[in-house]
Amino acid sequence: MLTLGVICQFIQRTDPTPSLLYFTVDSAMLAATLLTWQLVRGTSNSAWGDRVRGAAVVGVVLSSLIYMTVIAPSSPSGTWFGAHDDAWARSATLLLHGGAPILVVAEFLLAPYALPATWREATLLAWWPAAYLTVVGTLAWSGAAAMPFLFLRPPQFSAAAVAAAVAVLYAIVVALGVALTAIHHAVRRHHHTRGIR
Repeated sequence: MLTLGVICQFIQRTDPTPSLLYFTVDSAMLAATLLTWQLVRGTSNSAWGDRVRGAAVVGVVLSSLIYMTVIAPSSPSGTWFGAHDDAWARSATLLLHGGAPILVVAEFLLAPYALPATWREATLLAWWPAAYLTVVGTLAWSGAAAMPFLFLRPPQFSAAAVAAAVAVLYAIVVALGVALTAIHHAVRRHHHTRGIR
């Protein structure tokens, strides 16, 4: 579903923004790559392997949450779809913001994940959104590309407002990391307890 959504985004003809500038697309590509790697090589047994996987899951969920709560409601149509979106753009939106996050979270909750549900570990999952902001922010600052998200554009909002938006995003990422890891451990304990009975 992730791969299909990315393909739809690349072949759509509605949005002129380069697809790789979108956090949703980049997160979907990261998650799809890791899931494919797991199918071929098996689940990682390293802490950093789990951190990369956790960061990818947080990225997919974060992009869906921001789209549903900020981007779609503030769009001209006020919905998930623009009036002139083609079928590919609509499919990409449904797959990447609707279906894929549910499946990615389900896979995360059922597969092994050894890291503890601590705030320290959750802060390490923020490396992925931070890397995205660094790269795309640098491109936007240099004039090589436009930041695709209005709430992260200093010309649209004050530098203080953009800094506040980044701080809120960071807090959401950390909270998602703690919540997803805690739920994962609870699900695994429940399955283990049922298995013992």
